[in-house]
Amino acid sequence: MAESYINKTGLSYFYGRLLNIFQTKTDANTSLGTKVDKIDGKGLSTNDYTTTEKTKLGGVSTGAQVNVIETVKVNGVSQTVTTKAVNLTVPTNTTQLTNGSDFQTGSQVQSSITTALSGITGISFDIVASLPTTGVNGTIYLLANSGAATNIYDEFIYIDSKWEKIGTTDVDLSGYWAKADLSAITTAEIDTITA
Repeated sequence: MAESYINKTGLSYFYGRLLNIFQTKTDANTSLGTKVDKIDGKGLSTNDYTTTEKTKLGGVSTGAQVNVIETVKVNGVSQTVTTKAVNLTVPTNTTQLTNGSDFQTGSQVQSSITTALSGITGISFDIVASLPTTGVNGTIYLLANSGAATNIYDEFIYIDSKWEKIGTTDVDLSGYWAKADLSAITTAEIDTITA
């Protein structure tokens, strides 16, 4: 039997069914019973501030701001605040930094890369019937397996005095569903589930 999944259309339909199930007439009447009736001469709310709250708000000066920053420090050193602004100088060159001497230039980086890669001579491939006792550096050994088509070899390299399998293209999909095993859930099936 094919398994079912729910797509956007099915999910939208299912959501609508849930709304219909839970949005009953009783719910609507309850909601209407808790509404606020309009009172002539009043808007959406009245001035129900307490005297304390009105006095507090009346004491706030025009243009006042909450939590104005009074001091800004850079590395522990206070900066001058003028007209509510602080000007911070940001280095634009590594030589302006206290540890600028440790940075590498483009040519230094390129030199390091060139040096690191200089010992690589290339990679070769060797098809073998069985793995030899030891291997040659830079050689990938291809050992026949029971695969077919584009996967007839397993790849090995000899490293740290032992063989290391570095790859195969053999993939086992036996535990996965095929596209043909899945179908979108129908509205009739949703109706049955939500009935």
